[in-house]
Amino acid sequence: MQDASNSVNYSRMPHLAWFLAFKAVAERQSFTLASRDLHLTQPAVSQQVAKLEALLKTRLFFRSPRKVELTEEGKRLYKRIELPFNALLNIVDDFHVHADGYILNIESEPVFSRIVITKQLPHYLTNHQHVRVRQVLTTHHLDFLPETELAIKWGQGYWPGFDAKFLYGLHYVPVCSPEYQASLGLDDPEDLARATFIHERDYSDWQYWLKHYPVIGLDAHSGHVAGESDVVTAMAMEGLGIALCGYELVREHLDSGALVMPFPQLKVLHHKAYYILTRQEQPLSGEALDFIRSLDEVILQMQSESGQAK
Repeated sequence: MQDASNSVNYSRMPHLAWFLAFKAVAERQSFTLASRDLHLTQPAVSQQVAKLEALLKTRLFFRSPRKVELTEEGKRLYKRIELPFNALLNIVDDFHVHADGYILNIESEPVFSRIVITKQLPHYLTNHQHVRVRQVLTTHHLDFLPETELAIKWGQGYWPGFDAKFLYGLHYVPVCSPEYQASLGLDDPEDLARATFIHERDYSDWQYWLKHYPVIGLDAHSGHVAGESDVVTAMAMEGLGIALCGYELVREHLDSGALVMPFPQLKVLHHKAYYILTRQEQPLSGEALDFIRSLDEVILQMQSESGQAK
């Protein structure tokens, strides 16, 4: 007969659903998105979280029409339940590895995925034929869905709740179409005062560049703005102005002649970089670790081709 002290109190099983609802809302910061993940209605998820708050006699979320944030008690609870729940999910993943294969969920910036990951995947997948890769592409924000194991994001190296490993830095340099350079006569940096600027996301990149290469009369708060690197590059190739781009990301267009560097000596290493993000204190699968090692190899090759040292 089973020892009563080791038996499961099945009357408490509904509590597990409440904790799962809480975890989903905490990670998605939205009752609506959490309800989609759990395949429940939004009121059902709200009710489960409310029952958990009543059980624990504490408030777990600050709720507003636009945002859902964890309270301090909510953050404390999330840290305590995250690892046990993820351990259960890893058990499921382990069974999947031995069944129909392994799904590696990653998040990446679109331009990094196009330039780096697509070069890496053929070799990686040849050595990991049981793996299927699912990518979520984001630019201005970090989703990091519950199933995501790692993300490659552009930033300054700090994301609360995540470990960040430096991956790849970029040297920014002014680029434009050959026709645009000829039409404006961009021979000296001072000629940039006549140019139309193309900015990525905001005006900060050109402002950062100007700190290293001051140009009298240059207004870094004017020109076009686009929210994604490839769009900025395309606008420059169409002759809409001069853009500040990562040399490593536009090298193919420089080699083809679609873009030129009027001032190739005026490069600056950007203060931001690409980082690999993983959840703190959560072990990665062997597939994810091999994926990271494969990324490092591709980046070393790219840096060698461009004559850079990491």
